[in-house]
Amino acid sequence: MTRKFFLYTTAFLSLSLLFAFSYKAANFSGTWNLDESASELGQFGARGAYSKVVIEQSDEAIKMTVSGSGFDGSNYEITETHLVGKESQNTGIMNSKKISTLNWDGEQSFKIDVKLMLEFQGQSLELTGNEKWEISNDGKTLTQYSSINTPQGEMSTKAVYKKG
Repeated sequence: MTRKFFLYTTAFLSLSLLFAFSYKAANFSGTWNLDESASELGQFGARGAYSKVVIEQSDEAIKMTVSGSGFDGSNYEITETHLVGKESQNTGIMNSKKISTLNWDGEQSFKIDVKLMLEFQGQSLELTGNEKWEISNDGKTLTQYSSINTPQGEMSTKAVYKKG
């Protein structure tokens, strides 16, 4: 009985290690520029998406520096670090507090669950949503599917970025 248990345990651990070391997520690192014509940005157009995304990827985290134009026309640049499988806290657009958790969703994509807390026109507002970032097989196109729940209802966008 003890020998069978030992053999099964050893086999299970060996397979677990094999899968753990054989799983390799795609490399999202690089500079990505918005392809507005391929995107579905809704009523806000390009102001509802980042114009440029710079990604630095490690095994433990994805660091993103995002830039664009705000709704008031001013330019912004924000750097966020999302830890894989752990809660992260960053400062978002309009000095909001952004709490997020990033998890891999297969080899070609990752998801970020987001809670955004901001002050707007003297009121506190908490928004929840998610982002799915997906890279093409050739590594030249990055697509962000974003959904956020607002007091006016759910807003969804699809932003397509080209490497370069």
